[in-house]
Amino acid sequence: MAKINKSLFKYFVLAIGCVFSLSLVSVWITPVQAGMTFTPPGRQAPRTNTVAGGSRGDTCAIGKNNNKTGAIVKVLPKSNIGLTTQQHPSIMFYVPASTAQKAFFSIQDEDFNHYYQTTLQLPQKAGVMEIKIPASVPELATGKNYQYSLAMICGVDLEPDDPLTSGWIQRVQPQGNVLNEKASVELASRFASDGIWLDAVSTLAELRKSQPSNQSIVNSWQQLLNSAGLSEIAQEPIVN
Repeated sequence: MAKINKSLFKYFVLAIGCVFSLSLVSVWITPVQAGMTFTPPGRQAPRTNTVAGGSRGDTCAIGKNNNKTGAIVKVLPKSNIGLTTQQHPSIMFYVPASTAQKAFFSIQDEDFNHYYQTTLQLPQKAGVMEIKIPASVPELATGKNYQYSLAMICGVDLEPDDPLTSGWIQRVQPQGNVLNEKASVELASRFASDGIWLDAVSTLAELRKSQPSNQSIVNSWQQLLNSAGLSEIAQEPIVN
């Protein structure tokens, strides 16, 4: 009987050890699975000779009011191109504090054909600015590259050396019924996993604006930007 009890005790200890080990695996794996991570789709922006930025930071007094990022930052991954399934997507920039009150936004195709341009009022404080392409302009063509730019107007009119940044956008065919799905963290995560950057970030931006006190959404936003190399602006507010 003693031998049987010892055998039972041995198997009992082994069983407890297995359960404990599985629990540890669950604890370590779950945060990774729940994280918001961007998977690059393997596409790079077209090579151009477009100047990436101006030099009139002193004229606009950029960064003199705070210690934050002292430049316009396009909210794009390192590939410098963002994919979207939307006909009229949103495009985002981090805009630093400055004395500039307006900015010039424009979009053109690879052949330099004009698509859309407008003058915008800049937010009064530093943060991420969202620009929505209006439904009144033609929809983006699927599979075509477009270059967009944002230039801060430091003086009365736009000058060639005003602070400027630019990036690329391409519309792709959606998978399934995503265009009709309600904004959610889960939807943003699917976009991020599929490499659809602009839709992932705009979905989370929509959620942040509708639920500003939801820390889980804020965490997902920061995880997404960090995963794309945008940690310098990951904690900045959305200001429009």
